[in-house]
Amino acid sequence: MRRRWLWCAVSCWLLAGGAPLSAATLLERSLVFDIRPDGSVLARTRLRVRLDGANDRDAWSPYPIYLDQHRTLESLTATATRPDGKVQNVARRALDTVEHAASFELHSSRKFRTVTFPEVPVGSVLALDYEVLERPYFPSGLIGIASSVPTEALRIEVRGGGAAWRWRLDGRLAGLEVQESPGGVVVTGRGLPRITPPDLAPDGANDGAVLRWAWGGSPGWEGIGHWYDRLVAEVPRSGAPVRETARELTAGLATPREKAEALAAFVRRQVRYVAVEVGIGGFRPGAPQEVLERRWGDCKDKAFLLVDLLREAGIEAWPALIQAGAGHRVDREFPSPDQFNHAIVAVAPEGLGLGEDAPVAGGYLFLDATQTRGGLTWLQPAVQDQEALVVRDGRGVLVRTPVRQEQERSRLTADFSLDGEARGRLAGDARLDLSGELGAAFVELTAIARPEEVDRALRRVFGIYFPGGEVEEPRLVARDDGVPAATLTARVRLPAPAAPAEPGAWPAFTVPAGDGLPAASLLDGRELPVVATPSV
Repeated sequence: MRRRWLWCAVSCWLLAGGAPLSAATLLERSLVFDIRPDGSVLARTRLRVRLDGANDRDAWSPYPIYLDQHRTLESLTATATRPDGKVQNVARRALDTVEHAASFELHSSRKFRTVTFPEVPVGSVLALDYEVLERPYFPSGLIGIASSVPTEALRIEVRGGGAAWRWRLDGRLAGLEVQESPGGVVVTGRGLPRITPPDLAPDGANDGAVLRWAWGGSPGWEGIGHWYDRLVAEVPRSGAPVRETARELTAGLATPREKAEALAAFVRRQVRYVAVEVGIGGFRPGAPQEVLERRWGDCKDKAFLLVDLLREAGIEAWPALIQAGAGHRVDREFPSPDQFNHAIVAVAPEGLGLGEDAPVAGGYLFLDATQTRGGLTWLQPAVQDQEALVVRDGRGVLVRTPVRQEQERSRLTADFSLDGEARGRLAGDARLDLSGELGAAFVELTAIARPEEVDRALRRVFGIYFPGGEVEEPRLVARDDGVPAATLTARVRLPAPAAPAEPGAWPAFTVPAGDGLPAASLLDGRELPVVATPSV
């Protein structure tokens, strides 16, 4: 699913910490969003950047302007003014267009218009003025406020909202002033310092605050669900091939749970995750019958195929939009579809015989069709503890997905004794038990890697825990039923430990270290949540 706010993220890439550390100063940042009667939005951007350090130009050039099938560049001027007042225009040959597609996409309509400024000395000012016309699929927008460099003057204006106009400033940033007008809002600021998020802060912390706005349509989450339901109403559903496939996959299975397991496993493992992101295709899925026949699709393609297969088997299911990843959160107080970047499936849990460990919340069992491992009882952490918009009966219901942290385990055990073959050395057996996301990674490793690649990976893992040790006979046993799990074992020989500090004392022995928890001091005076991603 398309991240509709990608244009905002890219436009603010230089402003919110994406560029190399810079001592530049934003003399002026002005954005005006004109909402037109036909629903289109003309966005005017004006930037003036003073280069205060030798590397500042590299941080701002080339400058990317995000475009798409529904975002077109209407005008563009760029100059560089040297300290002596001489103005250098950016030559036409310094403008380029670069197409962009993610690694999982066959094709995308996304592209960047890049501006390469001339070489100029410290003290020069880069100037950029451009207009982009957007035809949004939903009447809403957003923009990040903060910058990774000091900002002398900031002005962001949205106007022309008309009926059902609404706005919200999500987050806080010192020094801002807000003025509201009928159908519009203006945010200004002077002398704003650069934003420096603390360690392990969410991705959204780089924005400091986000201005969101919307107009027309229904303002509630029910209305967002209604919009999406209408958007996908034209997609052909429940074709004969889907019906026949559901019948074949569930033949001989007695219980609804067995049928759900079989259908989920099929979509997850037999339908590859590949995307074609062009225009409205970023929101609207392909027909489930087409996805089934070609055996590939993106998250919404796979989700809608699984929904239809489950329904053919007599199991109620609905599509659900969600924000994947721990770096961002859905703003519950401002309903809009541009906060979602992923699609999963919500299933009626009744009759499935699920235990307490199943990812059930709000009366729904949540399944991610893009997972390639695990069963009904495991939901990948990227979509745990996130707001999901379940689209059913022509409306939307916002539900927080559950947290199943107890399923994400990493446990190391080791038993060492003096090595009889080498005086003073230690030898023993080490075992690493993994489950959840880490377990799934090793289940996948056994499926796609050659034996020698698996061997190297295991030696590398135990080498991290036992630096300087010799790893022998590494083995891997993987299990992919329910919660994916893996057990890694090896014989390890360690160098002789340092002599004890005094007679009769234990010799010095370094305890293997994992990621551990962040230091408690990280919480001192902190308002932002801590986002940590442990590894093996």
